[in-house]
Amino acid sequence: MRVCCGAMSARVAPVEAPSVSIREATLADHPALMALEGSAFDTGATLIQARRNFFARMDAYPQSRVLVAELNERVIGVLCVSLTTVRVGGDPCRAGYLCNARVESTLQARGLGPVLMRTATRWLEEQGASYVTGLIKTSNTPSMKMVSALGWETLGRFDYLVLDLERFDPDPEARVRKVNILEDAAWATWRLGSVSLQHFVPFFLHTELFLPYPSGSYMGSLTASCPDGSAWLSLWDDRVQRGLDPETMRAVKGYDVTVKGRAGIRAFSAIAVALRRAGLRQLLMPLPHDIQVREALSRYAEDVVEFNFVGRPLNGAGPVPPGPIYFDIRH
Repeated sequence: MRVCCGAMSARVAPVEAPSVSIREATLADHPALMALEGSAFDTGATLIQARRNFFARMDAYPQSRVLVAELNERVIGVLCVSLTTVRVGGDPCRAGYLCNARVESTLQARGLGPVLMRTATRWLEEQGASYVTGLIKTSNTPSMKMVSALGWETLGRFDYLVLDLERFDPDPEARVRKVNILEDAAWATWRLGSVSLQHFVPFFLHTELFLPYPSGSYMGSLTASCPDGSAWLSLWDDRVQRGLDPETMRAVKGYDVTVKGRAGIRAFSAIAVALRRAGLRQLLMPLPHDIQVREALSRYAEDVVEFNFVGRPLNGAGPVPPGPIYFDIRH
């Protein structure tokens, strides 16, 4: 289990209050970090975040660190930060992603969250990042107020669906085929090219999000077609990395979703049935907020979590141009 990787020479600045310090997490902090994460996280919408290895989420990125706030030798807060090369407006740049901001319940609303965020942002600036981003539930008013006060803006919105695969019906007219896009130049050109103009697409998309299983978490893509419709879905299985037992945690993540035509949902249903027959129960799938798509899939969802994609420029970078935001499934 690694805590961070890449060039990590930048010093973590101490908090002004002499009794509180900010430092990088160590393996010895793992029990305290999991306690901050909470104990009831294996059902419902919390399937999205489920893990037994706190550091696993950061291990998916080429460069990352986990910051903890400590008071009297006790961990009272945590914030994870990663750094990747992405495309914004078609141009490559470095962007940071902040997640899992947690503060002990008895110490919330005392300014510790902003201190952690400023420390993480300072490190990103030192590494030359042009943007810092994050995902916040639309219902999390305190966190939205905090990031707004720090100069962040809402750049997009996603609906993260927890789909119950038992609710999908098979379609005898649909044909499903498994594809590994890295083994087929035509598929790779089509899929990777179709998202190339979105903002915050990983610059090394083909290796970072399509590295074949078991070396990476990409477990292939499924395409389905039927009269008047087609669908595409890539699969991401990081259960082992997160310390979860695939036999009991029968849920994987779906991304890079495309549904086309009047019968597109029928084609997607065929993919869902194929996943169910393979032994899965749920599919965790983020989609850009769209009323029509949301209504079409709502009857298959056991839960939907609404997220704001928020961020701000760093190091003199300009604002993010209008346009679609790519959802990095590692988030």
